[in-house]
Amino acid sequence: MLLQLIKPFIKDSKVEESNTMLLIRNKDRASLQENIEKFFKSKKIKYTQLKKPTELSIQNSKQKLVFKPLKAKGVGGLKFESQLVSDFNEWFDGADEDELKHGDTIKEVIKLMKFKQTKKNKCTGIGKANTKRPPLFSGSSKVTVQNNQKGNVGDVQFNIDGKIIFASLKFSNSFYIYNATVIDYFKSNDEKTRKNINEFFGFNGADVAEGFGREYYVSTVKNPNYGSIKTRLEDLIKQALGPDILLITKINQNKNYVNYVEGFNHKITITGLNKNSYSYAEKNVRKYMVIQTNGSINGHEYNVDFQFRGTTSTDTGPRYLRILLKPK
Repeated sequence: MLLQLIKPFIKDSKVEESNTMLLIRNKDRASLQENIEKFFKSKKIKYTQLKKPTELSIQNSKQKLVFKPLKAKGVGGLKFESQLVSDFNEWFDGADEDELKHGDTIKEVIKLMKFKQTKKNKCTGIGKANTKRPPLFSGSSKVTVQNNQKGNVGDVQFNIDGKIIFASLKFSNSFYIYNATVIDYFKSNDEKTRKNINEFFGFNGADVAEGFGREYYVSTVKNPNYGSIKTRLEDLIKQALGPDILLITKINQNKNYVNYVEGFNHKITITGLNKNSYSYAEKNVRKYMVIQTNGSINGHEYNVDFQFRGTTSTDTGPRYLRILLKPK
């Protein structure tokens, strides 16, 4: 019954249904949920949010309604992870690269890392080991990504001659490298805290308040030092990528970016940062603010977006910081 009720809204969605759940995957999950909630209200159908804001309990329905993005990591990322783990272990066991689904990627990793083809070496998925790494902002010039030890950004690990090497995997033409909650800084009751977070990133406090509400207002410097802000953003990217990590990014077939970085010695250069890099939340235009720049990251060119947004239709304000990379 629930599926029939919302069917007109989910033509471009992927649907998974059980007796207790109706799961909808859509490229624009937030807008879809917002439209369905508006529909429920217009029909006076009562619903309540469950523990997660993307899960709804619907009046007179035994199924909970769950919204997820169509390209969630659990769909694409983990599939790539499991395939690459399988491919590597087959290669260690003696298979040729050309026999494997991601042989092109494996060739690039082997070329860089000089892995030996021996059954003693192993690759293991550890995707669930990813941990929360909240940022700690100190004043307006310093950020420390906490809980950022070796392995905490790993998706897989290699055991090579008894040495453990952690690897971060991406398989997309755009991907996030960091996601953290920052709303408590932007919406703090302490004026100095609000001022520091805005000036750290170079935001105009009045423009932030115009987009999100007067509770976000704070007076900030009129002429931000974009050179200093650039340095801070570069440092944030270094920390977001993590220490002692093998970065494996597959853009598409035969286009792979592979780097191994010891410590936090990532080579990051942000370019083109200026006043025009900043866009603010605007009613009926966008619900988020963003800093759009270009960057060279470990020798590869990207469009780099620092997004400040919610992830659901009910989120308001710059709840999360998300760093998005788009390979050029």
